[in-house]
Amino acid sequence: MTNRVGDAPRLGFLSVYLIAVLCLAGCNSASLRSLTVWKLAGDRVAAIEETISDSDYVPLEIWHESYATAQRIAAEHDEAVLVVFTGSDFCKPCKDLKRKVLDSDEFMAWTEGKVVLLELDYPRETKQSAAIKEQNEALKQRYQITRYPTILLLDHNGDVLGQIAAEKDQTPVSFMEKAEAILGI
Repeated sequence: MTNRVGDAPRLGFLSVYLIAVLCLAGCNSASLRSLTVWKLAGDRVAAIEETISDSDYVPLEIWHESYATAQRIAAEHDEAVLVVFTGSDFCKPCKDLKRKVLDSDEFMAWTEGKVVLLELDYPRETKQSAAIKEQNEALKQRYQITRYPTILLLDHNGDVLGQIAAEKDQTPVSFMEKAEAILGI
């Protein structure tokens, strides 16, 4: 096969697909505006540009795992810290709360400008760094956490404003109403 100017060497579909996936996995969605996809067209490779809208962009790091980072951001923005003490890989009520409330679009939209989200996880199987384990254990002792999930609202100094009880049939609306009552908004 001879290459003419403007022709690209022919690559297998799988190779092109894998390269595109790897490129997407390494990209920051916030800065991604368009993507060039290589596609076979007859016996030539054609470039197709796909424009990707970021109007539905959700930041990759919404939930923080560093207490110090959450406190700093809360102080900078004059917001509270919503802390969820969870056992992500074994606690069924924790998983239900996350699925039904904490991961909901309604809840995520509500948090903006009100709270900084901090997840303190105490998994049984999932690996964590030594620093995170140490931080989480110290915070578990400080706030006297005895069960999961426990949800606290803290001011940016770490003082408890209130606690939200996790309930079996909790909805995003009922959760947000409880949080607003504690926050006085």
